[in-house]
This record gives sequence, structure tokens and C-alpha cells, in this order.
Amino acid sequence: MYAIIINMDSAVKRWRHVEQAFHATGIPFERLSAVNGKQLTLPIPEFSEQLYRRKHGKRPNLGQIGCYLSHLEGLRRFLATNHEFAIIAEDDITPSKNLKSLLHEAILHRESWDILRLSGFHHGHPVCFTRLKHGHSLAVNLTQLCGSGAYMLHRRAAKILLEKLSPMQVPIDHALDREWAYGLRAASIYPLPIDQEEHAFVSQIRPQVKEKLPAYQRYWTMVPYRVFNELSRIVMRSQQWLTASFNVASSASVVNSRPSSFANEPARLTPHQS
Repeated sequence: MYAIIINMDSAVKRWRHVEQAFHATGIPFERLSAVNGKQLTLPIPEFSEQLYRRKHGKRPNLGQIGCYLSHLEGLRRFLATNHEFAIIAEDDITPSKNLKSLLHEAILHRESWDILRLSGFHHGHPVCFTRLKHGHSLAVNLTQLCGSGAYMLHRRAAKILLEKLSPMQVPIDHALDREWAYGLRAASIYPLPIDQEEHAFVSQIRPQVKEKLPAYQRYWTMVPYRVFNELSRIVMRSQQWLTASFNVASSASVVNSRPSSFANEPARLTPHQS
């Protein structure tokens, strides 16, 4: 496990902040130079302006496109390593000092998730399915958890996201929040162990012009898309929560049903676990 932190070359203050914060967690990390949206010009092969307008109801935001492309580059960087898990993070976050132990514990339940959300701006209505240390739990969010400040995923999920997320049709946090559409499962650690302190820094993707399209253009395409999206999210994640809860309960019953003669024996690792 290690972290890839996206940072603009000009954002020196942000990097100093996140570098110090991650050092305190004990998790290895590296810096990824972010794509500068101000240097982009439309059209962009990895961006579908038509679908973006229909699904997001806004005009293109080059800063947002740069952010999206930076996350895709983070996934490629991860797959170029031998690591099994990676955190993809932005530079306006503050992780809790117990993040490393929480993530190691969450990995023990990796059969229940492919993407693990670690930060967010909305409540997301988390429904917990197992407890972790330090007063945290693993949860499935029944509603949208905005923000792409930090998330952890395994190699297969990274490969699938790289295939499914191009071309860009919605902002990166919206795209990540549709994991079920790509055949993946998302969970979160609750309470969220990483604080995204966007309020502490000047936004680097704020548009220079009014983004929203006229209401008569947005409501014919964006509203039906979002209604369908939210209903699908609730249905698919409810099913995921039921499955995860069943798996946890089944694992607990197996442990409790072990003969007492094995109670004091050390756990045996499979070749995969070792």
C-alpha cells in the first residue's frame, strides 16, 4: 500500500501541507504533477463535451478536466508499480494519524469492496456493515459522497476505471460515485478518516465564466439522468450492503463455531495472505 498525491507544480503551499500530513501517517507516498487545465484547449480526445453538457448541465471547465485527467494518470502510475493497493489523493487533505492501521484493517474485508472512499463533502447516508478500530466502521453510502480528495483501490479496480472513465462525461467525483455501472463495489470508512480542507486553499478549478447552461437545456437531459443515477445508486448499494453484512455475519459464525482446542492456536495464513 502506498499513496499517489496529485499536486500542481505551482501549488507549493499545498504540497508542503500534505507532505507533512502524510509523513505523520507512516504511509509511503509520491507526488504526481497534476495536469494544468489552463494549458488545455478544446477539443480534447479524453473529454466528451456533448455528453458533459447533457449529463452535468454545465459548460466545460478546463480546470475540472485537468483534475479528471490527473486522476486517470494517477491510476496509470499505480498500475506501473507492483503495489496491490494504492491511495489516490489530492493535495488539499489532512489524513488522520491512525489512517494506516484503519486501512490495513479494511483490507481484511476486501471481499466487500473494490474502491474505498476516504473523504467526502456530503454525508452520503452511510450504512455500516462491520466495525473497525478507533471508533470507525466500514459502510456503504446509499447516496452521493461528493469529492475526490482521497480513495483507495486495488489493481483490478484501477484497470476497470481506466477503461470505463474515458472519455470524461462528468466530473471525477461524480464518475467515481457510479462504481456499480462499471461492475465495481464502493465502501467508505465512517467517520471519514481524511478531511478535505478545500476551504483552506484557493480552488484551482473554479471556472472563469458562468458554468450552468440555461434551465430549459439542463432539465431535459440532466435531471432525468440524475434521477436515474440516484435511484440506481440506492438499489445497487442496498444490495451490496446486504451481501457485505451477510458475509461478515457468516465469517463471525465460522470463527465462533471453531472447536475450543483451536482457540489458542495462531491463525494459519494461506499462500495468498502470506
